[in-house]
Amino acid sequence: MLAAALVALAGLIACERPRDVAVRVSIPGPDSVETPVTGVGLVALPYDRDSVLTALEATATSPRPDTAALDSLFRAFRVPFVSYTGTVQRTERLRDSLDELRARLDSLERNTPEYQNLYADFTRLDDSLASAQKRAEQARQALDRARASFIGRSESLRAAIRQWEDSTYRGYDSITRALAARRRQAPLTDTTGGDGWARFRLPPGDWWIYGRSWDATDPNAEWYWNVPATSDTLLLSSRTGRQRRRY
Repeated sequence: MLAAALVALAGLIACERPRDVAVRVSIPGPDSVETPVTGVGLVALPYDRDSVLTALEATATSPRPDTAALDSLFRAFRVPFVSYTGTVQRTERLRDSLDELRARLDSLERNTPEYQNLYADFTRLDDSLASAQKRAEQARQALDRARASFIGRSESLRAAIRQWEDSTYRGYDSITRALAARRRQAPLTDTTGGDGWARFRLPPGDWWIYGRSWDATDPNAEWYWNVPATSDTLLLSSRTGRQRRRY
C-alpha cells in the first residue's frame, strides 16, 4: 500500500512539472498545398479566450450587424484577387524554368544538337513568359480597379461591425487579466520560425494556443486557432483552425 501511494504521489509531482510544447503553423497556399508559415505570432493562454468572447456576446445590448452585403463584396473582390495571384504565380514558375534553361545553355557548346534543342525550348518559354507577364499586368490593373470600388463601398459596413465589437468586447481585457491572475500565470508568446515551428515551456495547468495568420487565397480572410494544449506537439493547420472573415 505504501509503495502504491508513493508511486501515485510521484505521478502527481511529475504532472506538476513544466512541459515543453512544440507548435507548427501551416496554411494552404494559392495552389492549395499546405505550407509552413514563418513570422506568425502565437500566444499560450491560461484560459479559453473563445469562451470569454462567447459570454460577452451573450450580454450584448444589440445583435451583431448583418454581414450579408459585406460578404457579397468580399466574394466579388476575391475573383480579381485570385486571378492576379494565379497569373503572378504562373509567371514566376515560367521565369524559374527559363533561368534553369539559360544556365544549362551556358554550359553547352553552341554547335551541339543538345544546345539547339534546348535553345528551341528556351525560345518557346521566353515567348510564354512574355505573354504571361502581359496577362499579369492586365490582372493587376483589374485588381486595382476592383480595390478602389471595394474600399469605397465596404468602409461604412466595416465601421458598423467594428463599432459593435468595440462595445461588445469592452470588458475582455479586464476579464482575461482576472483569469490569468487567478491562475497566477501570465500569457506566453513565441513566433514561428522559417520552418513554421514555435515552442513553449508551459507551467502546470490547462493552456490554449491562440494565433492568427493571413489567408493566402483571400485578402479579406484569415486563419484563426484557439486550440487546447493537450499534447506535446500541436499542428495548427486548415484542419484545426477556422477560416474567417476579417471585418
